[in-house]
Amino acid sequence: MHAVKTDTGRALRTVPYRYDLDGLRGIAIAFVVLFHVFVGRVSGGVDVFLLLSGYFFLGSQLRYAPRPDASANPWWPVWRTIRRLTPALVVVLGASAIIGLLFAPQLRRTEIVEQFTASLLYFQNWELAAQDADYNVASGTVSPLQHLWSMSVQGQFYLVAIALAMVIIWLRRSGRDLSRWVGPLLIVVTVVSFAYAWWLHGANQPLNYYSTWTRMWQMTLGGLLALYGSRLTVAPWLKEVFTWIGLAMVLTTGLLFDGAAVFPGPAALYPIGGAVLVILGGGRLAGVLGNRFMRWLGDIAYPLYLWHWPLLIIALVVLGRETSGPVLGVVIVAVSLVLADLTHRVVEKPLRQHAKRPVRDERRARRAWHELSVSRAPRRRAVAGGTLAVVLVGLLAVQAVWQVRLSSIENVRLDPDRYPGAMALTGTPAPDVNPRPNPELLGPTTVSRIWTDGCMSRFGEDPTILPVDERGGDCIYGDPDSTFDVYLVGGSHSEQWITPLHALGEEHGFRIIPLVRQSCPTFVTDLDGIFGEDCRLFNQQVTERLAEADPDLVISTTTRPLIESGSSRETVPASYVTFWEFLAEQGIPFAGLRDNPWKTFPDGSPLSIPLCMLDIDDIHACGVAYDDFYQETDPAAAYLDPMRGMKAIDTSEWLCRDGHCPAVIGNIFVYRDSNHLSNQYAYSTAPLLWAEIGGFFPR
Repeated sequence: MHAVKTDTGRALRTVPYRYDLDGLRGIAIAFVVLFHVFVGRVSGGVDVFLLLSGYFFLGSQLRYAPRPDASANPWWPVWRTIRRLTPALVVVLGASAIIGLLFAPQLRRTEIVEQFTASLLYFQNWELAAQDADYNVASGTVSPLQHLWSMSVQGQFYLVAIALAMVIIWLRRSGRDLSRWVGPLLIVVTVVSFAYAWWLHGANQPLNYYSTWTRMWQMTLGGLLALYGSRLTVAPWLKEVFTWIGLAMVLTTGLLFDGAAVFPGPAALYPIGGAVLVILGGGRLAGVLGNRFMRWLGDIAYPLYLWHWPLLIIALVVLGRETSGPVLGVVIVAVSLVLADLTHRVVEKPLRQHAKRPVRDERRARRAWHELSVSRAPRRRAVAGGTLAVVLVGLLAVQAVWQVRLSSIENVRLDPDRYPGAMALTGTPAPDVNPRPNPELLGPTTVSRIWTDGCMSRFGEDPTILPVDERGGDCIYGDPDSTFDVYLVGGSHSEQWITPLHALGEEHGFRIIPLVRQSCPTFVTDLDGIFGEDCRLFNQQVTERLAEADPDLVISTTTRPLIESGSSRETVPASYVTFWEFLAEQGIPFAGLRDNPWKTFPDGSPLSIPLCMLDIDDIHACGVAYDDFYQETDPAAAYLDPMRGMKAIDTSEWLCRDGHCPAVIGNIFVYRDSNHLSNQYAYSTAPLLWAEIGGFFPR
């Protein structure tokens, strides 16, 4: 095996089209579909697909850039890419939206609405990462748009590839040739991206799976193969061996690896290495990969990938099933193949840019405009494109409309005579009206004002900075002019209590200062080993601030289930006690709120209560049995009651009755997700909360 040819541009221009790689692409996506539907695992097919995207697309850009007549107008490659990718995506998303609206109310959720916009604008991978959405196997609780993260990564890479080609063209016109540096640049990017993926696999695998930067090496490696693969001379028998071994590696990936847990880290070298061998290979098996059927499978690979996942998820939701099973699975695969073929023939091919890419000084736009006036075919394409553009705009408008609906429930105080909420547990009558707020609108985004005001430290933000230091008075709640200071500390289960506390602060004249961070209970020492270094750093700032400020009262939660250790029942984490001892030493009063129930699946993963209500509309089945979450008595009381100035508040009495904690109480939905109170229900607890903490205030 030795290198030949030294001119990058000439080498790229002489590469023949590889129909066998079309077949490899078809096989890769076919295995994605089969493993999604029948196995419930990641097959590695998407990793291969991304490698081939780099090989084909970046290769085409680098073939064009060195041409002396290359156009320096970036619009044309962008427009060509839009025409290649967008029509099929818009059709699938439009159909998914209509089906979800008519038949699957469980899918009318805020996070999914936001994902429509993210998918259309090609940042779905970052949206999923921001929503902390692990890549999960198919079920009725998974987004039907989850799979489009890879299309977003691909689209982002295409823009980078176009930008690189434009830079080569622009520099070449100024007398500087960047072509010889392209290979070394891609090598550096590939190595750095792979190293980052390796590191992030151990640090944050969910982000690692979605990140464009950790996926970049798979696509730039494809570009390197386009640059240098044709320069390698390989014996025919060895090419045959390469193809057999490579294809075997691609096909067995899903059996050997749980891709969602390990890709795109070092384990991804297995499917990627297999695809590389196929690219370097040849022989009779390559001929089989390039036969008519395999090329057809490659042609429909993109729409097949688009269709199969929403069809699978919607079918599971509508039929109320957790898995597809063999019969339904076969139906889903068959329907996906038919729709993919129709989409390819009726949508993709007619709307694709068939003409060659324009060259320098070519008047392509003027000629296209002229063809509209003299030929029917361009007019039909224009009408079809205009129709899809209308659908696209309509889908983009969905999120704006949804935001208006969301704003109608955020921080809205319901009429207590019709919606008594927690007060119904004390005897206040609840008339027969539909519960509020609409469960379709409840979800991870219907958070308290601490979140929306930017006064809560979130994942990824500097844990050594307290938001109140940056935003000052914007992060003071209750009565900002009061001199009686109440500090609210902890994580999101403390944050949710700001709604009643703010109302009580305005009424009784005290101010609330939040020192809260996402998923970060307050402690001095992490004795449980589950809260992380960022949480430790944040809590160091919190305790220093409390020691300095000497507040009149501190409020936080006192119990939680140790889900990380496999327990779904409440307990007092040992770390919490270190914080209470600190407050006792400082002489700072403390009111501790017992945690609310967490609704989970048997494996400990969260089960959205609003989603459950949309699915089966049963306030008891969607609630939590008291004994499944709570201990017989508040376990924090044994620690706090003996301490001077400290009080354990048993909030279970505000959430449960007769051994059950239902999804709806007093005509209000209790939860916004699987384990956080809705703002409206939290507000309804204000009288009960004041009855417990009023003794801490001067009379």
